[in-house]
Amino acid sequence: MNNARIKKLTFTAIILALCIIGANIKIMGSVALDAFPAFFGAIALGPIAGAFLGLFGHLVSAMLSGFPLTLPVHLIIGFCMMVTMFVYGWIRKGDRSMKWQYIILSDVVGYALNVPLELVLLYPILKQAVYVYFVPLTIASVVNIILAEIVYILLKSRFPRIIDIFRSEDKK
Repeated sequence: MNNARIKKLTFTAIILALCIIGANIKIMGSVALDAFPAFFGAIALGPIAGAFLGLFGHLVSAMLSGFPLTLPVHLIIGFCMMVTMFVYGWIRKGDRSMKWQYIILSDVVGYALNVPLELVLLYPILKQAVYVYFVPLTIASVVNIILAEIVYILLKSRFPRIIDIFRSEDKK
């Protein structure tokens, strides 16, 4: 294993720990700040790592809440988070990570996948209960995305070599 892969694995583990910390900062039920590190990881580490972080972050958050919507529902939500992070990271992959049009596109797509589409997918199971989750999910998604963007832009501008280590591996 080369040095860059070890650094990427270590950075992934640190972001994974941040997902656990964010899972403890609840907004409502299992809705928490666990997605902020996953959104950040999707940009900094790539779409595959971001997908893993999104799934893991949500499942930890749901577990800490006692799976309030049942395990099968939270597995569906975790899968949706995985897809959201993959698409979000894919839009921002490579040189597109700091271009404003891709930042806005990824933020809008990340929100659309994470809230309205997810609630539409859950409607057959949860029925009208999905309406209760719209506002808290919207608040959480917007906060998670904004925090991820701020942290990424600050790290990229202040410590570009840290992020470039992972970006060079994406280009291969």
